[in-house]
Parts: sequence; C-alpha cells; structure tokens
Amino acid sequence: MNRFATIPQVETIVSDILLSRWISVLGRPVVLDEIRTVIAEIRKGLKEKGDKFDIDRTTIVRLVDERCGKLALQIPRRVINGTGILIHTNLGRSPISESTWNNALESNCRYATVEFNLETGKRGNRAELMTRILQKMTGCEHGIVVNNNAAAMFLLLASIAKGKRVLVSRGELVQIGGGFRIPEILAQSQATLVEVGTTNITTIDDYLDNIDDQSAMVLKVHRSNFAIRGFTREVSVDALAARLPKHVLLAVDQGSGATEDTVPGETSIRKLFEQGAHIVTFSTDKLLGSVQAGIICGKQSIVESIAQHPLYRVVRPGKTVLTLLRQSLVDRINKIPAITERFARRTPDDLLRMGQKIIDALHDSRASIVPSTMYWGGGSSPDEAIDAMAVRIELPGCASSVAASLRKEPIPVIAYVSDDALMINLGAVFDDELDCIATSLKSVLEKLSCTS
Repeated sequence: MNRFATIPQVETIVSDILLSRWISVLGRPVVLDEIRTVIAEIRKGLKEKGDKFDIDRTTIVRLVDERCGKLALQIPRRVINGTGILIHTNLGRSPISESTWNNALESNCRYATVEFNLETGKRGNRAELMTRILQKMTGCEHGIVVNNNAAAMFLLLASIAKGKRVLVSRGELVQIGGGFRIPEILAQSQATLVEVGTTNITTIDDYLDNIDDQSAMVLKVHRSNFAIRGFTREVSVDALAARLPKHVLLAVDQGSGATEDTVPGETSIRKLFEQGAHIVTFSTDKLLGSVQAGIICGKQSIVESIAQHPLYRVVRPGKTVLTLLRQSLVDRINKIPAITERFARRTPDDLLRMGQKIIDALHDSRASIVPSTMYWGGGSSPDEAIDAMAVRIELPGCASSVAASLRKEPIPVIAYVSDDALMINLGAVFDDELDCIATSLKSVLEKLSCTS
C-alpha cells in the first residue's frame, strides 16, 4: 500500500471546520502554507520511518491548528496589565480612551478631509489645526507631527545639523529600548557628534569651550529609563540659553511628553520653552496617553524650515494617527486626564478595594493583598515609584506555571513571580477587569491542580 497516497489533499484539510476560523485571522494563503509545511514533515517522516510513522487526517488538522495558533500569538491583542508599569512599552505604552477611538472612527472608516479644504474646494493643510492645539498645550510658536520621537530627532538633526557639529553631554549619550542610540542617530543624520563633559559632571564651560563656527546645535537628551545619582552636575536649559552664541540652536529631546509639572522627575515642555529652548521633541504615546507619534515644536522659523526638508514627507503620519492624536490632545488641553494619569491618581485604598473584589471572588486562602509600587515606565520619570497594591498568591513550585497559563487565557493576564508567589499589581488594571482576573485565576489554578 502506498501510504503517501493516503495523505489528504491540501483543499480537503483547509475545509475542516477547526481550521476555517484561522482564515479570517491569518489569511487563507498563510493557512495553506502551514498545511503544506505539516504535509512536508509527514512525507519526511514516512520516508524515514515507513509503516512505523502514524498519520491520519485528524492528526494533520491538529498539527496545523497548533501551528496557526502559535502564529496568531504574534497578533497584537488585548491583555490585562498586572505588571504595575503604567506605560509599558511591550504592552503598547499608553491605552487610548474609548471616547478618543470612537470620535476618530468615522473619519477612518470613510473618506476624510486630511488634506482637503472644504471652504475653497482645494488642497488643504493637514497640520494647521494641530499646530493651534500644540501652541495652547506647550507654549510653542509652531509644531509638526511625525511617526515617533525617534523620527522627530532624526528629522531635526538631518534638517538643521547635517555636516555640522552637535554638542551632547556624555551623561546624555543614551541607549533606550530597541537599540536606539543617540550617537548612531547623529551619525545616520550626517551630523558630527561632539561629546562634552563626563558621564557624571558637565559644566557650562564644557559646552562653550567646544563651540566653533561649525557648531549648529546643543542637544539636551532625556535619559528616559535611568537616572544618575551622587556626585553629579549638569547644565540646565536656562543656563545654556543665557550663554550660547546666537548661531547655536538649543534643542531638547524631552521624550516623555509631560505638558504639566505634575510628574516628579519630568520638566514640562512649556517650562523648557520658558527657560529658553528653541526646539523640543517628544513622544505622544507616553504621558500624553495617545497614539504613537512624535512632535517637533518650537520657534516658528525653525519648525517651518524643518517641515520643508524632503525627509518630512517620509516620516509624517497618516489620517489614523492624526485623527486619534488630535482628539487626545484636545482632551489634554480641556484638562481631561489620560488613562494612565487617572491610574496614577488612584490611592492605595482605591486599589485595596479593587484587590478585595478579586479575593472575594477567588475564595483561596493563599491569596492576599499586599503593598507594592507602580512606575510610570515607557522612559518616563525613571527614578520615581508610586504607592500601589498587589494581589499575591502563595504558590511554591507552581507560580511560574500559573503565570504562563494566565498568558494563554482568552484575555491574557500578564502577572509576574516573586519569591514563589504569583503577583498581580493593580496599578494598571482597569476597574472592569477584576471579574476577568478572578475567573482566569480560578480556571488556571484548577487546571494545574494548584488548588488550596
């Protein structure tokens, strides 16, 4: 008997009801590829093991289903953030409010006036209203939007400092997540990096002694995800503004997007302009709580010059980012806080009440509510902790397995393990996620025989 002839055809397998769900998720061609891969492995097994290699249609479908399931894990999906990191880069940074999303829905699901002037019937300016909003929010004269803050930095350097010298303190030559390094960005923009001062001490003379007629810019860089303590000194923006020659641009990579002086360790964009910064760049998906984008704002003549650079067209965002960002920024200037800001304002008593709802629903003697800390994260306010509470479940020898299983729940719960205990920090948990957490915990503990 030719066992190769018994292998079902690809079209027969793809029509199985178990696999049909993956077609709308991954696309029919991708599912077909996975089927062909499994069949190729079966053919190889038959060649190597002959009659000892067992195959049937059910097994093939199961193997394809498993492969498609693993592929689907790469699709961004909702999770419950039990890490205590409010702006978690790996979890999409700041959540966008539902009202912002709903207000942008129609503009994205139909044609929209991205660059069309209804008054004149001619081409319009996609950035005009955004500039007005940024003026009110930051005190800048002009502003433009790009894809992210890395793009903002690169465009700034390429348009203003290409072939010229840029002075950066050695204490600010940072690398942030994903391998983004300031020296490499400077090199790619064809600006010449001039390192001044030392890692822990940089003085005003360190800058002034290195300025010549080829110096285009002093760049102050947000340290993002670390702090330097102890015997340190750095030069403030206002001190630089008072001493720099007029031909040297003072630019600040503010990074976090703080528009108010309410987050410890963060200087607001408005204050940086008051101190004398010419240009400030920052992210919008951190403290501003919006979609991923970057802003370049500051002196009108400088920003307009940057906007004329050919690279601007490469890094400018489309209607989805613009419509979501506009609504978020309108909310911020209307004093409606971002979701993460609301989370940071919750008191330990608020979180205690949330934790008690999980404990009451769980009915597990190993579960308790313990003091913890939450952090802004996302490269914002790296040295500051906020009081929080966490649900702790003592699970010696079982905690890691439970944490892994929680990540496989219909709505994955991202917890962590500490001293043989499962921890769910409540700092970044939504109020309406408590029942889901309790249900998932019950299910996983029972499946793994981790019951008390």
